[in-house]
Amino acid sequence: MNFSLKVDVDTYEGMMVGVPQLLQLFKNLGIKASFFVPFGPDESGKAIFRIFKKKGFLSKMFRTNALKIYGAKTIFRGTLLPAPLIGASFPEIVRSIEKEGHELGIHGYNHVLWQDHLLKMKQETVRKQFELGVAGFEKVMGRKPKAFAAPAWLCTPLSLKMVDEFQFSYASDTRLGKFPFYPIMDGQEFKTLQIPSTLPTADELLGSDNITPVNLGEHLFKIMKDLQLRFHAHTIHAEVEGMAILESFGRWLEKLKKENVEFIPCEKIKELLLQNLEKIPKSEIVLKEIPGRSGVVSCQK
Repeated sequence: MNFSLKVDVDTYEGMMVGVPQLLQLFKNLGIKASFFVPFGPDESGKAIFRIFKKKGFLSKMFRTNALKIYGAKTIFRGTLLPAPLIGASFPEIVRSIEKEGHELGIHGYNHVLWQDHLLKMKQETVRKQFELGVAGFEKVMGRKPKAFAAPAWLCTPLSLKMVDEFQFSYASDTRLGKFPFYPIMDGQEFKTLQIPSTLPTADELLGSDNITPVNLGEHLFKIMKDLQLRFHAHTIHAEVEGMAILESFGRWLEKLKKENVEFIPCEKIKELLLQNLEKIPKSEIVLKEIPGRSGVVSCQK
């Protein structure tokens, strides 16, 4: 089974602490992954306003014990505390991702702004988010990014148009995936390959159905076996797997290696498809609610 770990970095603390810890864990286990970093400000504190806008947000915060997972500093970033830049504040950590042999892409610019306002953004605002994210990456790495992962798995026809325009090799913007695909949204077709996340995330599962960090991996492994997919792309977070549940996450990775799961970066999925000259299908993207997450996300139909 081909298995891609897609590491989304959402916060300043996740970049500073979670990414280095994941890099060390992956080095110890001989695993290569795909990291996606935002280069704009950490305004996580503004997420508190979702209480009034997104059904299920407050219950999710209590279920996952968000204060314990993310910490007080993250909870107040951009409100009572300053909003430091995420990737740009740690250029050496960003560069170390590629030095360790992992794939590096961008996770947008301002994560909270994208998550809370993308669905109403005008084209010039969407374009600006791409321009700023690409410029931040280029300043640190000296080249343009090859891959894009939408914050909060949220995309629109306007954002998909920008993904095409900026000529990313692939994007990973979607959930409930069964196979890589070329996207269609609102009747419009786009040319950049989508590699969707195939499994539920830790923060969607923890605290429900008696799932704890101890048995989370066992639960995910059962889902993997039931789905019987050729490719899995599983999103983890620097703040959760890289910090709050690092130890239990490491044990799960060890179990997967014993089960002969082959860890490959997301870009390798595209390479395998193209090498085999397989016909990559088109598939529609729809917005829907999924269990354990507040608000809608973009899903493979």
